[in-house]
Formats: sequence, structure tokens, C-alpha cells
Amino acid sequence: MPGHHHGNIKDVTIIGFRAAKSMVELTCHILENATLLECLTLDAVYDNGIEEADRSCVNKSYKCCPLIGKRMIAQAHKGLWAIGRYVADKVPSTVKLNVKKLCERCHVME
Repeated sequence: MPGHHHGNIKDVTIIGFRAAKSMVELTCHILENATLLECLTLDAVYDNGIEEADRSCVNKSYKCCPLIGKRMIAQAHKGLWAIGRYVADKVPSTVKLNVKKLCERCHVME
């Protein structure tokens, strides 16, 4: 959609961000064309509504809730890599980038 600007979008959240080319392209399109964007939140895990602190798996008692499988953990690590490699440098200084990371206690790659 060349030349199409999304002038009313101020806050974007993508849950379940993947390292797929289409996901990266969509995110870059939003960054380039949402002229009033203030905040972009990218979460590499679809956590089914658990939303606490900076970790996708911390529940209300602040204990790890490893609800996601090894395959999803691997995909999330690839998504975080893609954010760092292809997206982070394209974020304008006027936009706050929030990247929700995996829990370092229970979502490490083996």
C-alpha cells in the first residue's frame, strides 16, 4: 500500500511476533506510515492474556508460569532476534519501543 498513511494510529501492540518476513514487513510498514505513532509494543509470545511485569510468563504471584511449550519458546527467541536485527533500528526517536522478553528463569534455550 505505497503512499497510504495511517494518521490516526498512536499505539500498536503485536502479540505473538514471529521472525516471518511478512511480520517484519508489516511492522516496518507501520513504523513508516503511522505518522502519529507514539508507542510500539512487540511481544514474541502469545501468552493467552497473562500480562505482568516485563516477562510473558510471570503470574500475579510473580512466579513463573511456564504455560508455553519448547516450540513456542524457540519461535519467540527467533522473533526477538528479528526485532533486534530488522525492526529496532527503524524505530523513530519519537516512538517508544517496548519489547516484552522471555523469562530468563524458565524460557532459556537448551
